[in-house]
Amino acid sequence: MKRLGLLLMCVATLTLTSCNLLSAAASSNTVAQASGQTCGTAVQGLYGAYKSTGTVDLSNPTNLNNALALATAYSNLKQNKDNSDYRKAFTTGLIASSAGLITSANATAFIDQMLATTGLANVNTQNIAQTAATAAAIITILNTVRQ
Repeated sequence: MKRLGLLLMCVATLTLTSCNLLSAAASSNTVAQASGQTCGTAVQGLYGAYKSTGTVDLSNPTNLNNALALATAYSNLKQNKDNSDYRKAFTTGLIASSAGLITSANATAFIDQMLATTGLANVNTQNIAQTAATAAAIITILNTVRQ
C-alpha cells in the first residue's frame, strides 16, 4: 500500500510538472505570435507609406508608432533568435498580419534581414525621431518585401 501511495505521488508530481512546462511553452508561443503580429502590422503600415512617398517620414506620428513597434518586435526577436519555437510562432504572427507582404516564401529572408539589421537596436521614444539610421534600417527591411 505504501508503494502505491508513493507511486501515485510521483505520477501526480510528474503530471503537474509537465503541465507547467507545456503551459510555459504555450505562453511563450502566444507572446512570440503577438510580437510577430505587431511586427507584420507595423511593416504593412511602413511599407504603404514608403511605397507612396519613397521614404519613411519619421515626423509622421503613424510612421513613428510603426517604427517603434517594429523596433520592439526586432528586440524581442533578437533576444529569442536561437529559440526555434519562438521564431516559428513569430513567423506565424508576422505572415498573418502583414496583409500579404510577408509570405511563407519570403518570411525567412525578412526575418534574417531583421536580425542582420543594427539600426533598430537602440530605438526608443526618445531617440527615434533623430536617428537617420533608423529610417535606413527600416527601408532596408522593407526592400525585402518590395512588390
